[in-house]
Amino acid sequence: MDVFLEQIVARKSTGVDVVKKILIIFAAIFLVFLFAFILPGLRLNEGILGTIGQIFSMLGLLLAAGVIYGTYFLISGMSIEYEYILTNGEIDVDKIIARRKRKRLITVDTRAFTEFGLYKSAPKVDSNVTVIMACSSTEDPNTYYAVCDHAKFGKCMLVFNPNEKILSHAKQYIKRIAWKA
Repeated sequence: MDVFLEQIVARKSTGVDVVKKILIIFAAIFLVFLFAFILPGLRLNEGILGTIGQIFSMLGLLLAAGVIYGTYFLISGMSIEYEYILTNGEIDVDKIIARRKRKRLITVDTRAFTEFGLYKSAPKVDSNVTVIMACSSTEDPNTYYAVCDHAKFGKCMLVFNPNEKILSHAKQYIKRIAWKA
């Protein structure tokens, strides 16, 4: 019997994400104020500065609208989700950015896991191990890790939040020696 399961996990915002959003909003407010009110008000009548002032006067509102759209694009781009697809023991992990862009992070067969367990009991990783963080938060009690040898990444550690359904079906394929407490 074929197994096909999907799960989407939203990444939780960190303090750094909140600070980035605040800085983007303050920069946008400053630029909109500059483009929409300050630059069109400049009346430079001498040489090249006069020409530049006239150009900004005509394009000020258009540039302000561009800044507003860019702010929306940047802030919504910080909304990240991960999709796990389990198909007959093979896990595909995709990163979904702002529900408009999808990127495949890794495809790995669960039979290839050399270690698997709760992330809080994960071993320290060497610098030669590629770590793929595809979880809502590392603080989540249901965060798991899996170590495997991958053709593209070499030795890698996948950190993810599978639900009970995916976990129970993946257990059928994971070797017993790979399970850690």
